[in-house]
Order: sequence, then C-alpha cells, then structure tokens
Amino acid sequence: MQEIPDLAPNVFGFEQTYKSNKITALDYLSWFKKQFDKQLLAYLSEKRQEAKEINPETVVLVDEIIRFTQNGGKRVRPAFMYSGYVAAGGKAHEAILFASLSVELLHTFALIHDDIIDNSDLRRGELTTHKAFEEYHKTRKLKGNKKEFGLSSAILAGDLAFSFAEEILTTAPFPQERIRKARYFFDQMKIQVIYGQYLDVLGGYKEGLSEDEVLQVLEYKTAKYTVERPLHIGAMLAGSDYQTLETFSRYGIPFGQAFQMQDDIVGTFGIEEEIGKPSDSDIKEGKKTLLLAKAYERADKTQTKVLNQIVGNKSATRADIAKVKKIMEQTGAYDYCVKLAKELLVQAKKAVADTKFKDEGKGYLIAAVDYLNERF
Repeated sequence: MQEIPDLAPNVFGFEQTYKSNKITALDYLSWFKKQFDKQLLAYLSEKRQEAKEINPETVVLVDEIIRFTQNGGKRVRPAFMYSGYVAAGGKAHEAILFASLSVELLHTFALIHDDIIDNSDLRRGELTTHKAFEEYHKTRKLKGNKKEFGLSSAILAGDLAFSFAEEILTTAPFPQERIRKARYFFDQMKIQVIYGQYLDVLGGYKEGLSEDEVLQVLEYKTAKYTVERPLHIGAMLAGSDYQTLETFSRYGIPFGQAFQMQDDIVGTFGIEEEIGKPSDSDIKEGKKTLLLAKAYERADKTQTKVLNQIVGNKSATRADIAKVKKIMEQTGAYDYCVKLAKELLVQAKKAVADTKFKDEGKGYLIAAVDYLNERF
C-alpha cells in the first residue's frame, strides 16, 4: 500500500517573508503568486503521475486542471488565506503555502462548473473546460455527441479539482485539532458559495432584485468565499482565537462586497483594453448588479422602458449600451454604488487598522483596501 505523503515536495524553496517594508497589494500578490504557482504545479504533477498509473486515459483530466489553473488568476483567495495565517502569528510558511492550494483548487472546481451554468465559451481568453473537452473529442475522433462528452468530462474535471482541494487540507502538515477547526470554515466556504451561486442564478430568472437581495448575493458568492473564509481558515491553522475570527469577519464582509461592487462598476464603465473583457457583457447578460438594481429603483417610466428593452438583450448595439450607462448616471445609481463601496472599504480598513496582527499579514490587508480605493 502506498504511504500517505506528509507534504507535496517544494523543490523550489520559499521566500519566507515579503522582502519590503512597504507592502503594495499588486506587488505582494505577484510575490505570493510566484511562490504559490510553483507549489501548485509540483502538486498537480504528482497527481498527473498517479492518474497515469491508474490509466493513461485519465491523465487528460489532470492536464485540464493544470491548463485551467495556469491560464491567469491572481491567487486572491490563497493570498488571503496565507495573509490571515501570517497576521495571526503563523510561522510554518511552507506548510501554509501547501494548505492554501486547497482554496485555489476549490475555486477551480467552482469556475469550471460556473462556466457550464453560464454556457460560456471562454474563460480569461481561453476555452472553458467543457469547450476544451469538445475539442479533445474532435481531435481524438471519438464517436457520439461532442457537446455531451464535453459537459460530462468538464463536470468530472471540476469534481476532481474539488477532491484535490479536500485532500490537500486533510493532509496539510498541521496539528489535527487545527485541521479540524480549519475544516469547519472550509466546509462553510463550500456550502455558502453554492447558496450564493444559486441566489445569483435565481436572480437571473426574477423580474428584479432589491438592494438587500443583491448585497446578500455579494456576501455569499464573493465576500465570504473570496475573503472572510480564507482568512478564517488561515487563522485556524495558526492556532488563533475566535476574537481574531470576528475581526476578520468585520474586514472580510465589507471588503468582499466592495470588491465585487467595484468589479461590476469597472466591468461596465471601464476601458475594455484595461479590464480584459467587453464592457457591455454585464448589460447584455442582464447581470443583476447593484448598479442595475439602483437604476431600476430610481428610473422613471421612460427610463424603465429603455432598460427593459436593452438589459439582457444579447443583440444590443453600442448605442443601446450607452443609453443604459447614461441612465445609470442620470438616476444616481453610479454615484450611489461608488459611495457605498468606499464606505464599505472604510469599514474594512478600520476593522484591522488598530489590531496587533503581525505586520506582513496586516500590511497586505490594508494594502488591498488602498488598492481598491485607488481604482475608483
């Protein structure tokens, strides 16, 4: 029987601290990503070999996870998990680096399935997983329906990434009591993002959403999943107390909501070359953003008629999209969302500013707030 591994090999070494007294969010993320990606590839390379030993045909599933994870991604969730661990006084840097693979592979699972739900062809400019498997079906000249094969294989690739995430946190080299507590918040992260995703899907089939409904979707689909729970997992692996968890919640929820609100604002009003996607996609898809909810709430009859004609219309022209953006500005929806996001960022920064967290972890949390503020 194969022995249980203690830790996936990190043959590259690890820079144990960020080598600058002044932390900026993008520089810190870039530094972390460099360490993280090497460890991620080392782990997935091991899993690829395991798959090959079972049956060479199964290697394609791991290869797809490798392709998907290497196709961009800032590693925001593992960076928050890492910074939560460091802020709470954790010092086992290679161990937390390995453990943080769990939240990234959970995210891989969620995105693969999300692309199926949205029937998306592209992710970060490359084929989505179900489309990549359609191409694999074509290349291998397999029989049957390539779309069905693509969907089935993508679901399984997503499930495999989920299984890897589970394995990583279970086998991470930390005391079992810390693993047990961390797993509670990891489980909450999984459960809550599914609820948030369903509320988001349901919103697309409802006539409209109130501000409270939109904010709840932002809380569960983004804030808890992207920020709060990764911080909690890191804190538990550091052996932290529940007061630290409460502080991370006071930071993570408003920061995560502001993060998604800003992403929606930039996604609609940003320059396409800078944001890396069409600035009309949210409007054409009828995405239930707070921008849209407030525009509908404040629109007069004429404006509402225009919104109803254009929002969700995949054939909308540039002139149509411009009309919706103008209504968002005329109704004050744009200004409202910017103001609310900035207020949420003030709350987040205040939550950690006067704490006794360790400088590196605390510095990144504050730098992340400053970065979002600068993007407005």
